[in-house]
Amino acid sequence: MEIDKEEIKQRFKRSETTYDDNAIVQRRATAKLARMLSASLNYVPGRVLEIGCGTGFLTDELRAMFPVEVLYLNDLVDEICLKTAARHGIPPARCLPGDIESLPLPSFDLIISASTFQWLDDPGAAFEKLARVLKRGKLMLFSTFGKYNLREIRLTTGGGLNYRSQDELIDLLSPWFKVTEILEEFRLVEFPGPLAILQHLKRAGTNVSGDRSIWTKKRVNDFIADYNSRFALDGKVTLTYHPLYLVCKKK
Repeated sequence: MEIDKEEIKQRFKRSETTYDDNAIVQRRATAKLARMLSASLNYVPGRVLEIGCGTGFLTDELRAMFPVEVLYLNDLVDEICLKTAARHGIPPARCLPGDIESLPLPSFDLIISASTFQWLDDPGAAFEKLARVLKRGKLMLFSTFGKYNLREIRLTTGGGLNYRSQDELIDLLSPWFKVTEILEEFRLVEFPGPLAILQHLKRAGTNVSGDRSIWTKKRVNDFIADYNSRFALDGKVTLTYHPLYLVCKKK
């Protein structure tokens, strides 16, 4: 799937008020990533960059761990970045909105990101860029989603993001980072039916099939029938989430 950053930006803008109630797995992933940060950080960072701050799940954790003056926030959506920064007392000057893959960046002592790097268009180039602005020996931590994420959607629609495996991510990181820890989880979220899954993904800012075609009534009905035939059990359906967590040290 080709990643259209403008489309992603518009989807997250539309889902700003519904995201928190629907991003259940993302919230849990953020808490786990924060625990991994506490366990692995053995220095005092002077500048901390959060990539893809969104509505502030991870920002809440970072604000409890670090003084406000060291925190810098990034998000693809300008308005969301500024709102999250303001809510945490972070000055607008330390809000760096825009596409992290093309945005000019100062140097940092710690880079951290939750549930964002799956949206990178060219992760190898992005990791190289982030390595250039991260000081030697310092840490980059992130959570993303692995190969089996939303597998039911891929099987029923034939579309979706190109999620990467642990080995693929390690290979992309290896020229600039040593991966010191990597964990994975599989979470099955239960829903009353396929239509509820469509609504859940839309409210969390996710494009179900990865294309821009219109979801006609027939297409929705076909999706519901196909999903039920494959995945319904005892009147319920499930959706797979596959979070990955990585602790990386700049070489």
